[in-house]
Amino acid sequence: MKKNTNFKTFLDTSAKAQTFAALFIIMVFASVNISSVRRNFSLTTDEDKHILYGENIVAGDSTRIDDSKMPATALNALPKKLASFVENEKLKYFLNKLFVARSVTIFFSCLLAFLVFYWSRSLYGFIPALFSLTLYILDPNIIAHSQLVATDLYLTASISFAFFALWKFANKRSLRNGLVCLFALGIAQLAKYTAIILYPLFFITIFLYDTHDWIEAFRFRKNITAMILRYVQYVVFALMASLIIINLGFLFNRSFTKFGDYRLRSETLMRIQSDFPGLQNLPIPTPYPYLQGLDWMRNTEQTGNRSGNVYLLGRVSELEGFPGYYFVASLLKVPVATQIIYLMAMAIYLTRKNNKEHIRRNGIFFLVPSLFFAVYFNFFFNTQIGIRYYLPVFPLLYVFSGFLFVRWTDFSLIQKSLSFALLIYLFVSVSTYYPYQMSYMNELIGKRINSYKYLADSNLDWSQAKNEYQQYQKDNPGVLNNPNNPRPGYFIIRINDLVGVTQDPEKYAWLRDNFEPVESVAYAYLVYRVTPEQFDKLCATTTYCEK
Repeated sequence: MKKNTNFKTFLDTSAKAQTFAALFIIMVFASVNISSVRRNFSLTTDEDKHILYGENIVAGDSTRIDDSKMPATALNALPKKLASFVENEKLKYFLNKLFVARSVTIFFSCLLAFLVFYWSRSLYGFIPALFSLTLYILDPNIIAHSQLVATDLYLTASISFAFFALWKFANKRSLRNGLVCLFALGIAQLAKYTAIILYPLFFITIFLYDTHDWIEAFRFRKNITAMILRYVQYVVFALMASLIIINLGFLFNRSFTKFGDYRLRSETLMRIQSDFPGLQNLPIPTPYPYLQGLDWMRNTEQTGNRSGNVYLLGRVSELEGFPGYYFVASLLKVPVATQIIYLMAMAIYLTRKNNKEHIRRNGIFFLVPSLFFAVYFNFFFNTQIGIRYYLPVFPLLYVFSGFLFVRWTDFSLIQKSLSFALLIYLFVSVSTYYPYQMSYMNELIGKRINSYKYLADSNLDWSQAKNEYQQYQKDNPGVLNNPNNPRPGYFIIRINDLVGVTQDPEKYAWLRDNFEPVESVAYAYLVYRVTPEQFDKLCATTTYCEK
């Protein structure tokens, strides 16, 4: 008995040591992010609106200011709200600083990092969990969006938490797990409208997990009615819990407004409003700004009324996106080492016949959402303005990838060496971009200065480098900003202007198609030097100078 007690004590101590190891790694991750944020990067394109909407929510007003802002950013506004109750001037000044608001996002990114570790350890063990955690903290896209007041990281965290909660509930159908699952599903709706897809995905995932039970029920014609009623309960409780949480998040702003009283923009909802007059008096149980924002988002998607054009591999689209956009973005913006690890894990998962049943069964919690997002975002989503929309897939894939390192103690020396080599390669590739992870592109593009030839928009330039741009102008007084007409000279130009995301694509075609940049500023601005001789050659061989 004493021996068993000692062994249990050892296991408890070992688990605590593992947790402390993970927390130490996460603290390093947080420190790197905070040091980067303290460099005082300029506000990204719509970060000021995220901040404003968060402050409005904290002040008790959820009135919509545009189509995409959500209550989640109220978390970032809390330090500033707290400052209004503080008398100490130094503390008040500190709490009002932008980097403090951004640090709230970092904190939630750290919580997600721990979730990745905890979930992977629960499935595969400690060593695989460390690899999963490493893939997360060395993802440059995660790092970049962990440092901003925006909804992308919150959506990523809430979707991962939601599927983790669903996994817990599927494995143990307890009241506690059910309530946590309902809570996770509801709060995801306050992060971004993308989370709406969780409802069908949850249903599909839990159905696939219960496939054996369904087969047995139909085979023996037993418990079919009970199973159907159980799923009806799932749907009813999910909708009820979500409605409560959504109403709380939007502060019950004009909840139960009649459908006919909505001022709609999207063709889809306007048609429903006009073609079904019986719905005019139907009270909508969600807050007014919730359905209003969904309508505005749908209108943006249908009309292409974005903040700029879509750009991919040197081509520009003013309305529709490019099929496979996020495949290309992932290929170039996800580190090569990470891609190798994930693809190897997937190959082994799909081909190894002796996988344990629980590993195969639990894999659906990662593969179902990943497959959906891959198909939807690549072929049915036109707002292709950055890999940030695709972020929710990554933590799920990193947990799944821990599967590759199961039975680590049985690995050969060569296998272990290759694993560590991949991690070293990953660290070097990502760290050399510090602190400009927003613009990270992997080694497949060749020279980093050529990144603009492949991607643009928030993949490279989301206005985060304005301060570096202004400093470059101060240090180089002879540089000219954005030449409006073909001419010789020393120029600095935004990548998004150059390639046609925020300008007419033809405006800088003379510069983009005939000259190579000599340097970049924070990977978001390009510097050109066009000599008089080069300009004369341009005019002699093209028609640009005649325009």
